[in-house]
Amino acid sequence: MNVAVCDDQLDYLNLIQKKIIECFHEPEMELNVYTFSTIQDMLNSTRFRCYEFAFIEMKVEKDRGIEAAYRLRKLNRACQVVFISDQYYHIHEAFAVKAREYLLKPIDTKQFQSVFDYLMDWYLHQNVKFVIPIRELGRKRIFNVDEIKYFETYYNDLEIVTVDDQHFMAHVKNRYKLRPVLKSRWFMQVNQSVLVNMKCIDFLTDRNVILKSREVFPTSRKTLFQNHLLFEKFLKEQEEKELLKNGESKN
Repeated sequence: MNVAVCDDQLDYLNLIQKKIIECFHEPEMELNVYTFSTIQDMLNSTRFRCYEFAFIEMKVEKDRGIEAAYRLRKLNRACQVVFISDQYYHIHEAFAVKAREYLLKPIDTKQFQSVFDYLMDWYLHQNVKFVIPIRELGRKRIFNVDEIKYFETYYNDLEIVTVDDQHFMAHVKNRYKLRPVLKSRWFMQVNQSVLVNMKCIDFLTDRNVILKSREVFPTSRKTLFQNHLLFEKFLKEQEEKELLKNGESKN
């Protein structure tokens, strides 16, 4: 996930970058935070990368924050803007450009954590569906995250297998779109070729991952210990969710 921060006050530029890193708790997603002290530098950077979020100071370069947001959204339409300001009266302007959130200075950790958690919840919710071009169909198909049992790569092909055992073939380049978000939603990288939905796993051995539907995948020795810990964490969270659903508590 790429995040841009634009502020011509160096202390706040560094502060926002630091707080983003501190508040980010998605171990299976890669976070890249890019800081800019000028609007043009931020806009120029869109030639090399896309941003999921941009934190923009409204007073940057003599109150040009709104303009910066408009221009950034034209170049990077999916980018969600978070405005930063020390004055309340700018709020209506922020939402005029469909800003996702608004941070008021001075920024404390609790306030920032609350806003950042909201942003991450929104981002992950938006990414529960994927539109993938399917070769046999000659068109695109929408997949829900919970619909995917696993996907496996073969040379230049990507096979997507659903929980009802439908098989779809796509180009291997699509794995780079799927992998980061799927990992953040309880998918396990079993080996170099296979990514499995943990809801579909029956159990793990020292050599294999066995699915409830009885498929068996050899696991990479490099990630064996990490995957066992990850699966334990997943099972614990599922148990806690079930207890909350039934109005119970472990304590």
